[in-house]
Amino acid sequence: MKHGRSMPLFPRIFPDWDRLTLAIVGLTILVFLVFPFGRSANAPLAFLAFIGIWLLFVHGRELVAQRVTRWLLVLIVALWLPQLLALTGAVNFDRAWSDALYYPLFGIAALPIVWAAMRHDVLPAILYSLLAIVFVWALDGLWQFATGTNVLGFPYNGRRLSGLFGENLTMGVVIAHLLPLLLEATRRLMRSCRLWGLAILPILAVILLSGSRSAMLLMILGLIGYGIFLLWYVRPRWYWVVGAIVLAVTAFAATLAVSPETRERVEVATKVFELDRESFNQATSKRGDVWLAGWEVAKDDPWLGVGVRGYEIAAVERGYTDTPYMHLHFFALDVQVSTGLVGLLAYLVAYIGFLLVLLRQQAGMPGGVAIVAVGLALFPFNTHFGFYASYTLAIIWPVIGLAVALAVSGAAARNKL
Repeated sequence: MKHGRSMPLFPRIFPDWDRLTLAIVGLTILVFLVFPFGRSANAPLAFLAFIGIWLLFVHGRELVAQRVTRWLLVLIVALWLPQLLALTGAVNFDRAWSDALYYPLFGIAALPIVWAAMRHDVLPAILYSLLAIVFVWALDGLWQFATGTNVLGFPYNGRRLSGLFGENLTMGVVIAHLLPLLLEATRRLMRSCRLWGLAILPILAVILLSGSRSAMLLMILGLIGYGIFLLWYVRPRWYWVVGAIVLAVTAFAATLAVSPETRERVEVATKVFELDRESFNQATSKRGDVWLAGWEVAKDDPWLGVGVRGYEIAAVERGYTDTPYMHLHFFALDVQVSTGLVGLLAYLVAYIGFLLVLLRQQAGMPGGVAIVAVGLALFPFNTHFGFYASYTLAIIWPVIGLAVALAVSGAAARNKL
């Protein structure tokens, strides 16, 4: 029997990761691990932002040398500068000023994971951890649906699942934003065992049972977008494609069958096509009136807007609505109202430009995942959270960071071929 020197466990898992890389990976995973619990994700995001600032000072030239990271910085600036310009006419100056101060930190917090991916193969550890975390969320949500309470005692209200997110009914939207990354993690695991594909089914079911129509739309767009790039780059055999579609449709039908409440919400959503105001409001949870009030505010201040967090005050004080809403539930309109045409143009140009840069990255399937993830994160027609809300930033910027890291690592892998 040979007695070779045994290798320790961690060097085999993390072959040459330095402490900074370990810290970045750990903090990134921690963001998602604590995300359901209030604002807990802001703590690891703050550490990542400080690391990002340090990287810009110490390794800024190296980061800027990468076209995709250069455009990531352009995107951050394009979304931030109009907020500063809008301060000149902000109707809620104190709130607009405080939001403008911290806004770029969320974007900078996306840089460390990109920098780590430029040096080490960190994505598998993060993607698999993310899939495991969301899978636990999904199982807890299904337990809540089946028993009436989740493992922490949060009750099911009979219409929308919340799971570990408790009283915050955002689980479906959060998971839907993560879906492209979860699908990619599942695809990679399926290369070793096809049964891993079943892991995505409870996740899809929970998005439906969450009752959020915005989450359902994101889920559909995510599945379609991911499927297009999968067919383009991976080209699976036709029977796997047919089998996946049949399985997904069956799972959706089964979920709707066991939840009359979810089925009712889906049926109500179809009233949006009836093209009358009452049906549209019913289908969109009264968003139609909110958007009309927002449009009137936008016409009053077309160029620089009323400032971030200014819609609620402006709409009520100017008599456009009797019902105060904190935000507009419509990304593009939120940007228009808050920062005017200047901000809207900067947002759309940076958004489309960034997607084109990702497309030209030649990163294969990882690049395709990046396009879908970023496309959904900043999709102008998202109708859930406020565009400038810290809760929104806490989910979309980590997703964007992981998406760019995927594009960087995918391009590097293809260049080695």
